[in-house]
Formats: sequence, structure tokens, C-alpha cells
Amino acid sequence: MDISIQTLRDKLEPFLYQVGSLHYRFGAGLTKEFPLRAAFANFPELGEPESFLAVREAIGRKATDALERERLGLLLEFLAGQVEDALCVDAAQAVAALEAGEPVAVGGERMAFHDALAQLARSPMRERRAVLEQGLADFLWEHQDPYARLRESASQAAARLGYSSYVALREAVSGDGLMALAAQCEVVLRQTEDAYRDVLSYALKKVDPSLRPLPGGAARKHDLQHALTAPWLAAHYRREDLMPATLRWLGEMGFDPYAQGRIQVDSEERAGKSPRAFVADLQVPNDIRLVVRLGSGLTDAFALLHEFGRAMHLAHLPKTASVEERRLGDPAVSEAYAASFDHVLLEPAWHKRYLRLPDAVAQDGARLVAFSNLVLLRRYCARLPFELALYERGPLRPLAEAYADRQAAALMVGVPKGFYLYDVDPHLYATRYLTAWALEAGLHGQLRTRFNEDYWRNPATGRWLQESFAQSGTERAPAVAKAWAGTAPSLEHAAKRLVEALNR
Repeated sequence: MDISIQTLRDKLEPFLYQVGSLHYRFGAGLTKEFPLRAAFANFPELGEPESFLAVREAIGRKATDALERERLGLLLEFLAGQVEDALCVDAAQAVAALEAGEPVAVGGERMAFHDALAQLARSPMRERRAVLEQGLADFLWEHQDPYARLRESASQAAARLGYSSYVALREAVSGDGLMALAAQCEVVLRQTEDAYRDVLSYALKKVDPSLRPLPGGAARKHDLQHALTAPWLAAHYRREDLMPATLRWLGEMGFDPYAQGRIQVDSEERAGKSPRAFVADLQVPNDIRLVVRLGSGLTDAFALLHEFGRAMHLAHLPKTASVEERRLGDPAVSEAYAASFDHVLLEPAWHKRYLRLPDAVAQDGARLVAFSNLVLLRRYCARLPFELALYERGPLRPLAEAYADRQAAALMVGVPKGFYLYDVDPHLYATRYLTAWALEAGLHGQLRTRFNEDYWRNPATGRWLQESFAQSGTERAPAVAKAWAGTAPSLEHAAKRLVEALNR
């Protein structure tokens, strides 16, 4: 196929709008249909290996200047993902149809997959949570095939593009050192083990005095998920208060919460709606959809703030920037900005100011947020080595035990093996989250240096962030980290900050 790079660029915007619209409508529970194949059929050039090779060749030309090389690098990484996604489009549609249409057997009843997931953490009855967890695990174990085909497409894409492995492909297009990052993960797991165990024991006892972590106890992942909602604090983190508090904070920071209409928030309760909050970027920066299934509790406050951060970043990218800068920037940078929004919850004073909570409750809430972040960090630190093994060996059933064992060791609770192919983000996106948390630690230091310890309520912080958003187009994580902290992103720095918050 003979196609110019400019033609590829011209097709990016309409393709991403179409795919973004599909993800928005499906994830928001507005439709059960997910016709992804039609989008790929309309733009076949974006999924062709020849397009990838043409861009790679252009990057290597001596005549290509530095800025163009950066933009082409973003395009190259995107096209690698498109080759992979084009190979698994049927599997992706099968997964969507399965999760939207096939009911999950939960004890004596049958319920929608996303509704069962949403109830899993929120149900106060341990017996009910156990039945939900087992029902979901059995469902996923019985329907492994489309998830396995999703993972197999990664290695197939690497082979088509001439790389020895999927890890080699991802390192080549992203510039990330995945083995070095995995080594950092192991260090973080060791360094945070004692602090994590102490707060886990406390949180489990708050929901059930008989619960104990592994290895001596019998706590399960659903117990941990329920503890993270901090039900003993639910009266202080009410659904009706979370959105007004967030909007007030954004306003005091100098943000228009809806970015002059560029951000639309969908917080309605709706059957089939994804339990996981997300942002759908239909058009950047003009049409950003923030979808959240808002309930009560700290996890919902965390999700709302996180997604507002991501939406704000996208909504403040310059309209005049190139399509690569607006649409294909390093996701780790955007996730770092998102994390900087949800990390204000680590400040007890934020809880006191915006939710009007007493000192003791604000301290407990902030400590639980630090624990929630440490759960995420440890979970992903355990996931990355597993995912590297998954892409090396393929989606083999023996890896289910490895997944369950690694997650159980990291989280200190029993983890069902049935989730081993479901609990994997495409394109090794786990690396983006890990890098983002390391980046955010540097950003936090920058904000404190510039605007003092109460930076989180300073309008000057909001202005600086908006200016930073607008300049973030082609910058990769290492360059951003150097600008913010003067050093490479450090997971250990991020972990240390969380441990310090736990010990306050």
C-alpha cells in the first residue's frame, strides 16, 4: 500500500473521533453495540504494517528535523498500536458483546457483568461479595477465548513489524526500558511491604474484626476492595457532596470545571455503565467526555478527581497544535497530571476545607487515600512482570496461577485466578501508570517549591498547570521528569511519599 505520511495524519482525527464515540457510548451504558470493525474498515491504512514502516523510515532520514522527528515518533507508536488493534478487532468486539450481553451467574441470580463489578466493592455483606467475586471469576475463566485472542494479537503485531518480541516492539516505539522499570517494581514491593501490611490490617479490621492479611489470614481481594471504600467513613463522603466539593475546589484553583463547555460530565446512574471512571476524548481539545459512576466513599472521590485531571489536561491543549501533539502525546504525562489532581486527597486540609470534615475524620480519610494509592502501586508493580511474561509466553492457562500468586503476594489477600487475562490493559499501558506515578512525585515537588505546601488551593497553581498543559504536546516522560525534578522518574520516590503520608 502506497500512502503518504500526510494522508495518515489527515485520517487520524476522523478515526479517533469515531473510535472515541464508540468507547464513550459503550462505556457510558448508552448502547450494547460496539461496532469497532466498521471503524477499522473505514480507515484501513492506519492498521497496515506498511504505514508503520514508512513512518519509521522517515524518522531515520537525515533531512528530518528534531521537532518533526518527535511528532513522527508519536505517530509511529500509535501505528504500532493500530496494527495490533486491527489484528484483534474481532476479539475486541467479542469481549464487548460478552460483557454487555452475557449475564453472570451470581448465586441463584443472573446479572449484567458491569453491574456485578460495580457491586463487588460496595456490597456491605461479605457473603454477597464472595458470591459476586466467584461468579465473575468463573465467568471470565469460562470465557477466556476472546481475551486470549486480544493478548495473542500483541505478539502477532510484533512479528508483522519485524521485531523479535512484543517487549522489543514496545521498547523501540516508546523509548521505555521495560526491564529496568520491572526491576524498580521489585524494589518498591520490598520497600513498602511493612507499611502496607500495617495499614491493610487496620483497614480489614474496620470492615470485619475477624479479617487478617495473608499469609496467616483469610482475607480476599473483595475484602480489600470493600475496605478501600472506607465504609466507616461513608457518612462523611456522601455522593451528594463529592461533585460540589470538586467543582468548588476547581473554581478556587482558577479552573472552569467544564472548560467553557469543552468538558461534559456524565455522572448519571445507568444500567450497563462501566464501573470504572474514564475520559473519552472525542475531539481534542473541544469535546471531552468524563464518565463516572458516582457513589459514596473515598474511591469515588478519588476517581472523580483523577478523571477531572485528565480531562483538564486534554481540554487545555492548544487547538492550533499538530494532530500528534493534541492526540498522540505520551499518555504517562497526561496520567501524571491526572494523578496530581487525585493526590490532593493526600492532604487532610483538603478534606477539611472542601468537605468540611473534622480533624480526625480528615486525617483518617487522607491516610486511607494514601493506602489506596499504595494498593494501586503495589498491584501494578506485581502486574508488570506478569504481563511481560504473558507477552513472552502467550496466554497460557498455567500463567493464571502465576498471576494469582503475584497479586496475592503484593496485596496480601487471596486473588482469584479467573481474572488473569481480564486484568491486563492493552499496549502494556501498565507501564504508563507506573511512569505517571513516578512523574507525579516530581510534579508534586515542583508545585510545593513554587507555591508552598498549600499549593492545592492557590489560583497561581491552576494558572501554572494550565500553561504546563498547553506545552505538553510532544514531550516524553523522561524530558518532563527532568524539567520537573531534574532527574529520571523514580518509582521509589513515589512510594516514599505514600509511606510518609501513611505515617503522618
